[in-house]
Formats: sequence, C-alpha cells, structure tokens
Amino acid sequence: MTRGPTISDPALGPDPTRPADPADHPHGDRVQPHWRRLAGDRALLGVGALALLASLAVVVVNLAHNQGRFVPPLDDVYIHLQYARQIGLGEFLRYQAGAPRTTGASSLLYVLLLGAASVVLPSGLLLYAAVAFGIACFVGTVVLVALLGRELGSRHVGTVAGVLTALCGPLLWGVTSGMEVALVAVLVAAVLLAFVREQPLGHFVATPLLGIPLVITRPEGLVLVVAVLVGAVVTLVRRRRRPAVGNALLLVLPLLAALAQFGLYRLLTGSAENSGVVAKSWFSRPLGSPLEVVDRVVTTARTALELVGGLTTTTVAGPGVAILAAIGLAAVGSRRRVVAGSLALGLAGVLLAVATLQTALWHDGRYLQPFLPLVVLLAVLGVRAIGRAAGDARSGRVLTTGLVAVLGAFALVAAPTWALRQGEQAAGIRESAVSVAQWLKGNTPPDAVVAVNDVGAVAWFSDRRVVDLVGLTTPGFARPALEGSGAMYEQLAHLPPDRRPSYFSIFDDNGLLPVGDLPKARLLGDEPLTSFDLKSPERDGGPFGGICQTLGGCPVISVWRADWSHVGSGDLPDDPVPGRIVDRVNVGDLADEAAHGYGVDRALVGVADQTEVRNQDAAGRVVVDSGRHVVGGEHFTLRGLTPGRPVTLTGRVDAREPVADRNTGAGVVAVGVDGRGVGTWEFGTTVPGLAPDAEHSWAQSSFTIPAEAVTSPDLTVTLGPRQPFLAPYPDYRAFSYWAVQ
Repeated sequence: MTRGPTISDPALGPDPTRPADPADHPHGDRVQPHWRRLAGDRALLGVGALALLASLAVVVVNLAHNQGRFVPPLDDVYIHLQYARQIGLGEFLRYQAGAPRTTGASSLLYVLLLGAASVVLPSGLLLYAAVAFGIACFVGTVVLVALLGRELGSRHVGTVAGVLTALCGPLLWGVTSGMEVALVAVLVAAVLLAFVREQPLGHFVATPLLGIPLVITRPEGLVLVVAVLVGAVVTLVRRRRRPAVGNALLLVLPLLAALAQFGLYRLLTGSAENSGVVAKSWFSRPLGSPLEVVDRVVTTARTALELVGGLTTTTVAGPGVAILAAIGLAAVGSRRRVVAGSLALGLAGVLLAVATLQTALWHDGRYLQPFLPLVVLLAVLGVRAIGRAAGDARSGRVLTTGLVAVLGAFALVAAPTWALRQGEQAAGIRESAVSVAQWLKGNTPPDAVVAVNDVGAVAWFSDRRVVDLVGLTTPGFARPALEGSGAMYEQLAHLPPDRRPSYFSIFDDNGLLPVGDLPKARLLGDEPLTSFDLKSPERDGGPFGGICQTLGGCPVISVWRADWSHVGSGDLPDDPVPGRIVDRVNVGDLADEAAHGYGVDRALVGVADQTEVRNQDAAGRVVVDSGRHVVGGEHFTLRGLTPGRPVTLTGRVDAREPVADRNTGAGVVAVGVDGRGVGTWEFGTTVPGLAPDAEHSWAQSSFTIPAEAVTSPDLTVTLGPRQPFLAPYPDYRAFSYWAVQ
C-alpha cells in the first residue's frame, strides 16, 4: 500500500511512521521515552514556561482589579476552602462545626488535597495555595498535551498543541480561579497519555492507576475513564489476549474507587447522591415529562457544542475548532481506531453528562474547561490532516501554516480578554459575596444564623452559621429550591427554632431562585437592613459570561431580619368549619404532599406547577401559607377517615379570574373519589374585607363528599376539568385542603 506524500512544514513537522491499530499490526510496540531526555527537552520546557507566564499574567490582572489582593471570580471557590478548613480541623464533609455531613463538595479529591494543606497553612493562605496548585497543574497539563501530540502526530504537533493550550483563554480562567479545573485537566491529560502509550502493548498499568484519582475528582472524569476502560477491553478482546489477573484487577480499580466514593457518601451522609448534582440537574427539575427533560439535555448539549466548538462564536476555543477536531479525530482513527473510538466516546459522554446540568454553561463553562486541551490537540491534528490532503508538499505547508497562524492569532488576542474578564468578575464577587460576608460579621450577633443564596464567602468570612437555600451544603434544600418559594418556606418552617435563619442574605427578585417571593410572605422585615448593588464594570462576556450575564443584569443582594411569628398561621381554615378536622393536605409542603400522594395533573406538558408562598389578612390575623399553581387538575389521598360518614372537603384556593384571562371555568372543577365522579365544585372567589380588585387573594369554600362514597379510611380525591382534554382548563392556585367529619 502506497502512503500519501509526507508533509514537512515549520508549523507541524513531518508525518513520522506510527504503529497502526494493534488489531492490524500486533507487533507495533513502542519504546518508551526516557524521562531524563524529556527533562532536557527545550520544546517541553518552552511550552511549560509559556503556561507558567500566561497563568501568572491572569493572576496579575486579578490583583490589579482588587487592590493587590487575589479574589476568586466565583463564590464556589470559598465552598471548597470551607470544606478544606473543616477537614484540617478533623471535620470531614462537615461544612460547619455542628452541622450535618453533606456531599456539597463537588470534587472530593480536591478538597482532600486542600484539607491536607490547611493542616500546615493558615486559613489566610489557603486560597493562594489553591491558585498556586492550579498553576502547577496547568503547567503539567500543557507539557502532557505536548507529549500526547507527539504520540498521536509529531514533535511539532505536540509543540503547537502545547502552545495553543497554554494560551487557551477559558482554560486560563479556570486554572487560576481556585476551582478544581486544573486538577481535572492534568489528570485527563495524564490518563489519555498513559492509554495512548499502553494501548499498542495491550498491557494497562498506568492508565487505570491514573484513572483512580480522576474518577473521585469530578463526575465527568468518571465518564472519560469509563470510555478509556472500554478501549482497553476492546484492545484485549481484539488481540485475543487474556490479561493477567493483576492487570484485570487494575482495570477494575477506577470503577471500584467510584463505588467506594458513593459508599462513603452514603455511610457518612445518608445519601450517595452529590447534592450539587441534585441541585443543578435537569433530572431534578419538576418538568413533568421525560421528553421535556430529554429536550432540555439535548438543547444544552447542542448549545455547548456550538459554543465550545466555535460554531456560533469564537469566544471559547477558537473559530471552527469543533470541525477541525472532528477531522483530527478521523485522522487518528485512520491509524489507531481504538484510541480514536475511546476519545470520541469520552468527549461525547462528557458533553452529554455536563448537558444534564441546567448550570452547564454558567461560570464560563467551567465543567467543560478541563477537556479543552484535548479539543485543542485534536484541532491541531485536524489542521495537519488538512495539510496532508492538499496534494503536494508546498501547498500543504502553506495551508497548515496559515491555519496554525489563525489559531495562534486568535489565542493571543483572546487570552488577555479572558484575564480581564476574570478580574472584573472577581471584583464583582468582592463587591457582593465578600462584602456581604464582612457586613454580616460586623453587624450581626455571633450566634446569628444566616440563610443565603451563595454559601461560600459568607461561611468563610463571617463566622456565622449558614443555611444554604440552594441545598449544596445544607441537606434537604436542593429540591425545595427547584420547586419554588412555597416549598422553600415550608422547609425553613420545619427547621428546629434554634436552626431557623435569623437573617436572610438573598438576591432580590430575579427569577433565578424562589427566595424572591419570601419578602411577600411576612417572613422578612418590611425593609432590608442593607443592600449591595454590583457597581464593577463587566463587559459583554458572551454566552459564558459571569453572574451579570447569567441573570440578565447584575443582581442586588439584600440583608433582611427574619420574622417567624406567623409560622403555623395557615394550619387551620380562615373561617371555622363545623365538625372535626380529620386530615389536612398542605399544598406546597413537599413532605406533606408525599405523605398524601399529592400531584398536579397538568393539562399541558411544560406548564409549570411551581409552588409559591403568600400572606393574607383573614379575620383580623395574618395568615401565611404555601400553594401551587394548578393548570388542569390535582389529586391527593385523604387519610384517617371514618367510612360511611360524609366528608366536608374545605379548600383554601385562589380562583379569582384575571380580567385579561376571561376563563370562566378557571375555578370550577369536577370532583372524583376513588375513580368515580361525585359532583362539581365551584371554588369561592369572594373574600370578606378584601377589595374586589385586589391583585391576589384566596377564598375558602367547601364541597361535601357523600357518605356512600366514603368506603375506607383512605380516600383518593381527584379535581380536574369538567370537559377532559379540551380547553379552557381549570386554572387556580391551591393552598390547603381540610377533610372534616
């Protein structure tokens, strides 16, 4: 078979003879390079030095924006630091002294390493240690990418890939942020380099051993390791070779490490789930249909691919790098099919795994940043493949040199903008989260409990106990945060009085989190104690911008004093009911809903049934209650009834028809009991003492379930449209139902 012309050019160098796939050439073993030779390799030293200088330059820009002090560009960094400080104090997985253990640390290995550092370093230096560690890992990543480029291409391919990785703007942002990005990146590069070198030999030792720390660093690392292990197994099967027992056990070790992590979480916290994943996953969202979840995941994956791959913008990695990377992957597959298959499976798996998070593109896409070096390397291999396809050496040199020049020019221009972005975002964190934390430390009593949206800086700086409303570090709050302000209110009300927040430090109403409605629930004071409005300039960061881009504007953080005097005010009906209250369905209280088998029967997929919390004056007292927006119908099971006796079902429902809606059936439902229709219920709309044009109001009304329908102590009630399937549907807000006998 005749090979195509070999291209030699200053950009990417010649195409050396490489061993093909082991299935085709089983004797293609390679001699491993000597580490002493590598230590004196000028190209490796050069790309490593470039990575060091570039990352230090980003840190300098950050310092310049913050009066000579380094501030991380996102609050989550302080979450890692807080967990690490607690580890140094012997409080493993405990976010604060006396708090329950949680799985809120998104990277177990990273906080363990920082925890070890906290044993010997004062707290004030821990952030700088994290940044220094990230820079060291970044230098290692760039060197490993250069070596991987040599393995898959040529010496010059490795050098060019190393240079472009060292100047990759979003990666520079991540590795200097204080997050686990750099640790994941260096482990990804190390695992892939070990696999590429060991795959022709058909004997895997370094690959699974390096996979162990990667799987306990990030969930996406587990996805990549599984893809690599699949490639290892395929290699052994295709060579019809049974691995030695020791080698087979090594291949299983990364999976055992992942299982051990889940087991450790379950043993210490009672849950094997990572609370961060629960709080951010599309699978946790109350979307109402599996197809709706699939749509969100696919849409997120497509958007991420377009952004990272430079298909719709060049903000992230460069123009058209996804296309170049695909060509490079095909070029690798022409000679090393198993390696190319593992890389393709790994990248696709990582993209899909990240796309399951609704926050996939937040924080400048930090979940994808550790895998950008691989994308850059494949893009360089794609450029090389395009040059080889040019037909003659001269055209190939011109083409590859031009494409490399474009990628290099983009990197040189983009890297400073990412450094500037980090500095501006860090200033925003200093103005908001850090400033709020310092205010709380100086203006609240030492025993104060503070409920927060962003839990990192407040816990790190304020020395106050915190309740994490997002649910990352406080167990039990992840799902209420997704379900709405009503569920959040009920979760807070269920806390023991000494653990309830005495202060709230939350974003003003912006739609991002449900706590925006809490000021309306008489849970907070009439006016905030203080507010923090971000004033730092933040340029248009594109789709991967900072918090201002995420929220559609810079948020205002206000501090409120909590008022718990109205907790329990909604337990009883507003007006007295004759008879004995046997059961109550507290709509919006997730625990009570589960106990009563409550659910909303949506008329349309995609119409949200978010919870809300509301207060209303009733009979001279303030009543606060949670509820849900129902479009269609609902069902629940009443318990503890006496069979053979009628049940008066009393509801607290807002069925007032908005003038613009004109849905005359909004507050009229067909009532069913255990699958049999028993009548029609028209919810009340008149509220004594309340103006007819009031914006929101609930009213109390009752429906009698006949005695012959009450055949057991448990009764399943359905409320739904009188005309199934067709509009107009019932459209109301249900707050509570009482069963009276």
